[in-house]
Order: sequence, then structure tokens, then C-alpha cells
Amino acid sequence: MSDAVQAYSRRALSDEDRNTLVEDYLPLVRHVLGRLPLTLPAFMDQEDLFEVGVLGLMNAVRTYDSSKGAKLKTHAYVNIRGAILDELRKYDIVPRSRRDRIKFFKKTEEELEDQLGRPATPEEIAASMGLKVEQVDEILVNMQGASLLSLDEGVGGEDGVRLSDAIACPGSPNPSDAAESAELKGKIADLIHQLPENERRVIVLYYAEGLLLKEIGAVLDVSESRVSQIHSRAIYRMNKALTARPKAESSL
Repeated sequence: MSDAVQAYSRRALSDEDRNTLVEDYLPLVRHVLGRLPLTLPAFMDQEDLFEVGVLGLMNAVRTYDSSKGAKLKTHAYVNIRGAILDELRKYDIVPRSRRDRIKFFKKTEEELEDQLGRPATPEEIAASMGLKVEQVDEILVNMQGASLLSLDEGVGGEDGVRLSDAIACPGSPNPSDAAESAELKGKIADLIHQLPENERRVIVLYYAEGLLLKEIGAVLDVSESRVSQIHSRAIYRMNKALTARPKAESSL
């Protein structure tokens, strides 16, 4: 534990301590940026968002209360991510043309599911739309970005647990919550096992190993944007499988 963090526990943080903590945790800002599967608008780059993330870090250092039990790193991560997403919410990062494609995607998805009586796969939707799977992957990236900047889609509904949170869900002190989390994680583990190999590897490297999108790209020998596309496709596929199960069970 650093001297600055020890000062936190004594509730006697000086300006020098705060500055030290901000400097120590600057790499965390880069880490958060590298793990956001978003396509940035043309007028914005990661350096712009890095500055916003630093402001979030400074707020985290200023507001951290060790008596609440959370680690400083966790508190900083939440504040940095929140500041970056708040900044992006000020802009419409999904242009009109992409929104039209999203609407077309959802319409095709609904029609296919009515015909098939089950969730349609990204490959089936791509074929029905007359697009390549990679083009549908880009639509899924845009959908995930729009979801991150509003309310993340939940597992089983708008108010449900976010799949991305459930995969890396922290331990809960409530036994009931812990049991539900364990059950959900068991289902997710099964779904991850059923994913195509490239999607499974991205999910494991992203959530289990905590790698950045760029680092995953280096491992798989693909671009960072391609990793983002594969990640979005995998999350979409898993979300559809999870939300479809209650419907199937209710028809028995």
C-alpha cells in the first residue's frame, strides 16, 4: 500500500498525496479507453477522451472514501469510465445512415425470428439483408455503442443485468445475490463454450484475461477494430441466447 493510499485510510489526504495518486493511476485511464468497444466520431480521438478520463480520475481521488469498502482502483475505474461515456453522450456517435441500418437490422431480425421460431444468428441476418457478415458486425458495434451511451441492454429485459457486467460480476456479500450470480455465470460459461472459436477467444481474452482490444488484436493477428466487431457479435449472440431461454421455458 502506497503512502498516499495509507493517508486515505487515515482520512488525511494532502494535495501532494492527491497529485501522487493521479500520476500513479494515469495508466488506468489508458486501460479504460482501450477496453471501450466504441467507434469514435471523426472529430474526436483517444487523446481528447484521455483528458476527460483524467478529470474522472481526479474526481475519483477527491471523492474516494475507504470506509465504504471499495478499492481505490475500482472507484477510479468507475469514475474514469463514467466521465468518458458522459462526454460521448454529448455527441451523436451513430450517424443517421448507420441508424437507418440499425433499424433495417432490427426489422430483418424480427422477421427472421418469426419465420424460424428462434433467435436468428448474425450470419442468417447478414444473408437476409444481402450484406457480408463483416458489415453486420459493424452494425452490431454501432448498436453496442448506442447501448453503452444510453442504458446497456439487460439480460432478459431493459431492467435486467447487463451481460458484460455479469461475465465479470464481482462477488456479492448477499448469499441470495451470490447464488443468482453463480447460476447466471454458469449459463454464461456454457454459452461461451458454444461460441465459434474466434468469438470465444476474444471473450476469454477480454473478460478473463483483461486484455485491451489492441492487445487482443496482436494475439489474434487482426486489427483493433476487427476485435471490436468480433466482441460485439459474440455479446449479441450470447444476449439473444440468454433472453430466448425464458420464452422457450414458458412454452413448455
